Amino acid sequence: MSSILVTYDGDLISHSYDAGFIVLSYLVSLAGCWTSLELLQRRTGTRGYYNWYLLLAAACTMGAVAIWSMHFIGNRAIVMANGKPDNQIQYSPGFTAGSFFLPVCVVGIAFYFFSVSEKVSILGTMVGGLLVGSAVCGMHYMGQKGIANYTPSYSWRHVFGSAIIAVAADTVALGVFFYFRSTWTNSWWKRMSCASLLAVSVSGMHWVATVGTAYRMRADMMQNTSGLSREATVVVVICLSIGCCLMLVIFSLIGQRSRQRSADRAQQVVLACATFDPEGRLMVTPEGLLPCCKITGSYHERSFEEVFDMDHPVFCWIYRASRCWYGVSDLLPGMRSRLRDAKPFKHSRYRRRAGSVDDSTGDYSTLFKQLFCVAAKDLADIVQLPLEDVGVLDGTIMNTGTLSKSARLKLWQGLPTRHNQLDDAEKGRMPMIFGRGQLLFLVRRASRSQASHLQSTGHRFATISNVIEVLARSMEVTKAELLPQLKRMRDQSEAERLLEPGVHLGCFALRPLFHRGFDVLVRKDAGNLMPTSSLTKSKLEQWQIDVLQRMDNWTVATCCERLRRGSLFADPKQQQFSRELLESLTVLAGRVDSAFFEEARLVATPLRAPCDVSKGNSSSQEAFVVAFRVITDAYQSSSLNNRYEFASLRFFLSQQHAHRDSADNAVFARRIHREFAAIASREDCDNNSLRCPRASYHPSSDPPCGNKRSRTPSPNRNKRWTSRIRANGNKVNDDSSSEKNLVNGSPKASARAFGGIHVANEIDIDVREVTRNSHTPDVEMSSLGCYAEAGVGDIEGESFADELAALTTDERRKQRTTGF
Repeated sequence: MSSILVTYDGDLISHSYDAGFIVLSYLVSLAGCWTSLELLQRRTGTRGYYNWYLLLAAACTMGAVAIWSMHFIGNRAIVMANGKPDNQIQYSPGFTAGSFFLPVCVVGIAFYFFSVSEKVSILGTMVGGLLVGSAVCGMHYMGQKGIANYTPSYSWRHVFGSAIIAVAADTVALGVFFYFRSTWTNSWWKRMSCASLLAVSVSGMHWVATVGTAYRMRADMMQNTSGLSREATVVVVICLSIGCCLMLVIFSLIGQRSRQRSADRAQQVVLACATFDPEGRLMVTPEGLLPCCKITGSYHERSFEEVFDMDHPVFCWIYRASRCWYGVSDLLPGMRSRLRDAKPFKHSRYRRRAGSVDDSTGDYSTLFKQLFCVAAKDLADIVQLPLEDVGVLDGTIMNTGTLSKSARLKLWQGLPTRHNQLDDAEKGRMPMIFGRGQLLFLVRRASRSQASHLQSTGHRFATISNVIEVLARSMEVTKAELLPQLKRMRDQSEAERLLEPGVHLGCFALRPLFHRGFDVLVRKDAGNLMPTSSLTKSKLEQWQIDVLQRMDNWTVATCCERLRRGSLFADPKQQQFSRELLESLTVLAGRVDSAFFEEARLVATPLRAPCDVSKGNSSSQEAFVVAFRVITDAYQSSSLNNRYEFASLRFFLSQQHAHRDSADNAVFARRIHREFAAIASREDCDNNSLRCPRASYHPSSDPPCGNKRSRTPSPNRNKRWTSRIRANGNKVNDDSSSEKNLVNGSPKASARAFGGIHVANEIDIDVREVTRNSHTPDVEMSSLGCYAEAGVGDIEGESFADELAALTTDERRKQRTTGF
């Protein structure tokens, strides 16, 4: 303990310092600073209640604990008049309360100023540091003004020195913190280091100013005991400090739980939301992770030949379902009810995972579809968006948790990792089939207003390079595996890649697989497009089609040879078109750059393909493909060059039906309703909130919602069978045409009508001409000379890829049958 005696005019009081409270004051300031930085770390923007609450909490912990509480704990270390109880410092309530709110308000303004932009500028850092330093100095001297029984006197040298320490240290500490925060290279120990420097600035300013302070007794106030005693002030300070410590413990538990959940999800089938803002930054949580939701513990393959990948029918189904969420939203309550009734997966033949369920009464594929749809809805609720805006499924499945235990340890320690799939194969491992986890992505590009809304709900946008290490660690994969996936999704989220209007030459190359089906050659940057080159910007005229027909089924080599001769066509116009055709074919051959393309045969008929109408003009809004078809060797490399690769043919065909503005999306939505309508209807019947929306039956038939199983009446019955149809909520009168044998219906479809007009029965169309002399019974349409029956058929049209696939595989079958 040291003592200092300063002599002024009047009554002077000697004072000394308690070393224990000096250390305690620094620890209190450290707790407040660290808690404040942890709160700022979780801020995602400047809008929304979530971010305002965090800003207010950070300002309170910094201003009320790190600054205000430290000041009064530090003053508690001052021992006046050798420790006489009546001579100790007391405080007036007014200035004490004012010194509490001053730093909170000023620090809040400074923190807001720091958070305006994601980028850290020198000018912004200097202004923010100046504000925080001013808050520290202002609080100190206002708190000193609140001393009731002494009049402090200050040395200008110490006042100036304490201000320099506060501003300089605060500027450096906050500048380093926000720089680390913007680059996502910070961690808890870096935040603690910045908090320690902040605490040094607050404590250093306080003690430099205190050393230059003398206290003169106020005799008129010595008898006034209405002020706050230092013991009461210490109690308030200790309570605030304990609150900060509890908050730090909560943050630590949240971080530990987040890491544990990431490790668990690396072993499960998980659906993640990959949302990009207009600048291409990725949306992440405050911890730097992707918003995600578990689908199931694992996909249960029923045989060794079945692998859940892009070629799996279930994956193609959920891919198309994500393109028409409006066809799923009405079915979600029934799906949730069905999943609640599902039993845990217990079959010993398959892998057992926590959270896995099995449909012992039906097809597991149907159950997985429901799990996916419910997970997508849960993910939409997490990001606080409608299901229709959560994104569309990306065409890849990423295997997670592929690293060994030692590699995961290196990844968490920041050390380089190596993952060699060849070594795995040599060791008998099959990560693609028996991988510990799989990750599916819902991808979308958010507008500026949507990105601002997402930030206000507690999400941040960061460049991929800044968060790739955090994401790779959470997924237990290497950065080399994850980085190309995220960049590809970012590039493809800008706009769906479709062919431009006009006519294109294409290469439809199939590669047979040993275990199943075919792969097709596609672009790496757009998996829904095959290699093409532009031929014309407008539709082909009939004479141009005739030119192509003359080369039908020719190989590429033959086409190039005949076109180079120039003697194939005599008409100048045809010769000009042949030169354009040769030029386009040469470009296509250069892009494919493979020997098998020379054996590809021409399909001369132009086939209509999905078109990007935004790049068209008033004269051409259609795209056509004139393709060369070929089946390569089974040992052809998966990656042809840096632009093309072989991918699943089944998935490629699904993509041709699922592009934006496709009429097949509405057809697929109706198919979803037919598939799961019974689940939704049962849910409504169980709730008894609405009349069971099934078709109306004759009273003699079994009730559709009773204990008995509802039976569909035969159309050949003589009894009247009626069906009610809902059209936009309005009831339509019962059809009475069956009384005159005009309806030959086979009730096969769904039991419920969802949106628009939905016919509950599949009806055969029967059109027959009626002559005036015929003995056919009179009908309502007899005056038109014929009578007809119409129904709704949910049949998707064939795409150009369907036709090419059928033509190519049929040709191969013919060659195998005939032997040449």
